[in-house]
Amino acid sequence: MEEKISFNGKVTSWHDVEMSPSTLMGSNWVYTTINTFAHKPLHLSVKLRYALDSFKALYGTKPAIEVKSLEREIRNLLYFGLYPEGGNTVTLYLIPTDSGNCLRLLLHNTSHPHDGYGHLTVRPRGVITTYEIPFEKHHTNVSLTSARFADSYALSHGYEAAIRANRAGTLLSAGDNPLFALRGSTILTTPLDKGARPSAEREAMMRLAELAGVKIVEEELRVEDVESYEELMVFTPVGLQSILSIGNARLGNIYASLLAKGLSTLSREGFAL
Repeated sequence: MEEKISFNGKVTSWHDVEMSPSTLMGSNWVYTTINTFAHKPLHLSVKLRYALDSFKALYGTKPAIEVKSLEREIRNLLYFGLYPEGGNTVTLYLIPTDSGNCLRLLLHNTSHPHDGYGHLTVRPRGVITTYEIPFEKHHTNVSLTSARFADSYALSHGYEAAIRANRAGTLLSAGDNPLFALRGSTILTTPLDKGARPSAEREAMMRLAELAGVKIVEEELRVEDVESYEELMVFTPVGLQSILSIGNARLGNIYASLLAKGLSTLSREGFAL
């Protein structure tokens, strides 16, 4: 069956648009990955706000996209993809044109075993990768490509996850997803002014901690402090994951299981945020 895409609001196929999948490789774009619950997009307004703000910051214009029309577009795309079993995510690409307009592309990204946000029980072994990226406050083709290269590096060295640090030794993320550490009874995360990226996933983790009655403190996570952290957690577009180890340093699975109790609530709340 031919893969369905949504291009500028219309569900179609690659064959019927003047753009091929390979075009994305050479384009600049802003993106966001949107999880769904019962095939309705979660935290769509928040994700769209961040994507449009990034587009404005990088390209000087803010496309006129309504949440309701985008929600309908996502539901249609999933429908014509015949609603695969399991949870579903879509990725929205906002692609600038020479004329100053914006192309809007939606791809049915993955099927995963969670409907809404889930607790990702497979714990990856991580390795620290140090690299800088331009426009690091935004989800872009550069950030995503860099994350994929870092993940490939990790896999080639016997690990499953690349934990990103900058040259100053600050731990920033796991790929394009926010990173959190446990020390004692407090969850720590690198502040935005130290290089962390604002995102809907970061906000979701803050809400998840609030539901569990756990305190999150913004404190710079440092490479040299990895062995002092009891746990490292990542909030991804589909849920919460605890890192098994960093190099030879074994990490616990302590608060991830506690926080996971609020994931169903977070999924239900996602329609209103």
